[in-house]
Amino acid sequence: MERHTERHPGPGRRAVCAGLAAVMLAAASCARHTPRHTPASVAPPATLAAAVLPAAAPSPAPAPVTDLTLEELLRLAVARNTSIEVSAYDVHIAAQAVPEARAAFDPALSATVRYGERNTPGTAGANRTAATTTGAGTGAVTGPAGTEGLTAALTAVQTLVTQMSRVYGAVSEPSVVVDHTASSSAGVTISWPQPTGTIVSVSGDYAGSDSDGAAAEHSGSWTAAVTQALLRDFGTDVNLVALRQARNSEAIAGLAFREQVLVLLHETETAYWELALARRTLDIRRAALKLAEEQLARTDAQIALGKLYGKARVSAEAEVAAQEAALRAAEAEVTRRTTDLWLLVAPENTAADTAAFGAIALPDPPAADCDYARSAALARVFRPDLGQARLATANGDLSVLAARNGLLPRLDGFVSYGLNSQGTGSGAWSSSLDDRTYEAFEAGLNFEMTLGNRAEKARLERARLQVRQAEARVRHLERSADAEVQNAVTEALSQHAQTAAARKEAAAREEALAVAAESFRLGRSDSLDVLQAQRDYIAARVSEATAVARSLQALSALHRAEGTLAARHGIVLETLEEDL
Repeated sequence: MERHTERHPGPGRRAVCAGLAAVMLAAASCARHTPRHTPASVAPPATLAAAVLPAAAPSPAPAPVTDLTLEELLRLAVARNTSIEVSAYDVHIAAQAVPEARAAFDPALSATVRYGERNTPGTAGANRTAATTTGAGTGAVTGPAGTEGLTAALTAVQTLVTQMSRVYGAVSEPSVVVDHTASSSAGVTISWPQPTGTIVSVSGDYAGSDSDGAAAEHSGSWTAAVTQALLRDFGTDVNLVALRQARNSEAIAGLAFREQVLVLLHETETAYWELALARRTLDIRRAALKLAEEQLARTDAQIALGKLYGKARVSAEAEVAAQEAALRAAEAEVTRRTTDLWLLVAPENTAADTAAFGAIALPDPPAADCDYARSAALARVFRPDLGQARLATANGDLSVLAARNGLLPRLDGFVSYGLNSQGTGSGAWSSSLDDRTYEAFEAGLNFEMTLGNRAEKARLERARLQVRQAEARVRHLERSADAEVQNAVTEALSQHAQTAAARKEAAAREEALAVAAESFRLGRSDSLDVLQAQRDYIAARVSEATAVARSLQALSALHRAEGTLAARHGIVLETLEEDL
């Protein structure tokens, strides 16, 4: 009986496999991320006593922002305002969608390398057993003539014993044959999709195997292939949809940033004129207190001369107290308006309680050169919200184009050409790769379609509805812009007229105060007449300053409605986005 030793993979191979698995698991377990914040670290303390507040480091007294013009303050606000800093990141984040969309046409490289060994049950032992068993009953026991019956009986017994012996040997000592095969392969492919719907690819492959009882085989090949979409994804219009939408989205983010900058500029200019008004009002209140004190002194002089009774002093003292209260309120208003402007401008190394600005005065408002038709035309060109809405409509058109493409069945034509090499030697896999005798050529069509196309039809209908919605939004924004411009023009003209009227009133109140003061000096009127004239004069001065500030703010609001506020102050937003 013949025995064949079974072949098993050596313990070294098992150790190598176990080691590789352990290394991969260890590498995966070492990939850790340290979070910047955790729920526990951001949870507020349970009590005030448990709160640990960092000690504030003493900071040097900041130097005031001195003698900055409005344009300089506006640029300072855009450069340092924290909300603008946050919004600037939105522009850069949206810009990353463009190279991401371009990546759809980047070439891709894929490579695979494999090596393996395999043991499989062999067939040699089974064939030998079958041959022996088959030949067991072919022998014959011969004897003298006339003994055929005995001979047949002995032959049958011999056959039975032989077969039982074979069966017993097969059961007790089975023969095992193992076929051992070692194989290796490698492949590399470079594919390059094009905006036309074309995919160009080049690939190379190697395969080798070595088995017991068989000659080694080595093969190699290279193939160049071109696949062209003929229906779905055909042409640049469809394949560039994502890239064009990404560019539109980047522009939308830039326009949203422009809109926020315009809002900041308007808020800063409004706060600037509010601070100027508060300072002018403070000067007026100081002058009012001085007038009240002077009137008190004149009243005391008249009482000393016996021209007035002592009770006249009560009214004069009350007026002094009232003007002192108004002065304190004006001082608080200056502090509040300074803080508002500080929040928008955010000067470096300053705190809210130490913020200071240089000289800020209320200039004479410019002539009211307001034309609704011109302002409305400027708004159609400059307003960022209209630009965003129009680009959203363009993106909707691209979505409709993509949805129509999805309704088409997929029909791709392909053609490939390559060379093959094969043999038993180690270098046979590449020896014939330049021999056109062993070339391979293939061409054909791939077809695929979805019956019914309900999903794509729904996407197309949704895209069309979104386009109509975007068009309606554009019309609504245009009408809203026209109304906003009309209201801004009306307000600017009204405030300009009110400024002129307030100046006339202030001049008249000043003359009335002079007349009342002269009459009081001559004894023709009492102190109450002078005090009333003073109050009217101070109120007129405050109204005049308020009208000037409101007129300047109305012009800023008009330029904001036009979308030209940045351009009128010389701020170029295109370069600003790059700087931020």
